[in-house]
Amino acid sequence: MNMSISLIEQLDKSRYNLIRWLTIGWTTWFGAFTVKDWIDNKLTLGLLILIGLVGWILFVVSLVNFLRLSGKVNADTRLKEALNNEMHQLYAYKSFLWGFATVITVICILLTISLFYNMPALMVCKIVLFFGISSPLIAGLIYNKG
Repeated sequence: MNMSISLIEQLDKSRYNLIRWLTIGWTTWFGAFTVKDWIDNKLTLGLLILIGLVGWILFVVSLVNFLRLSGKVNADTRLKEALNNEMHQLYAYKSFLWGFATVITVICILLTISLFYNMPALMVCKIVLFFGISSPLIAGLIYNKG
């Protein structure tokens, strides 16, 4: 029994670490991708693209590892029941709620700004996408930390 509890704790910690690196990778990559349109300096733009590339690599590697961990957990019924318990499901729903509320809030803010300033549709989409994905990832980190 101790062995399986140790494995469950280890997989839970791995899941948290993967979400953390996934969040860092996403915010770095897509944040740089979103901000690059406002940069005029070529040196700064090059540095930003390099930072974004590092973030993209972090994001992709973390995503692949997260999917691999999910496959391992879903393959074993005991691990699936232990790791995807009611608390984990509650945290997932709360994280989704934060993401949904953030998307609605960001859209309302951008809609209000658009009354005074014309914004390109691509910029609006990038901003909504950035906050819409970052917020549930960050909320998931906060909820799963405890």
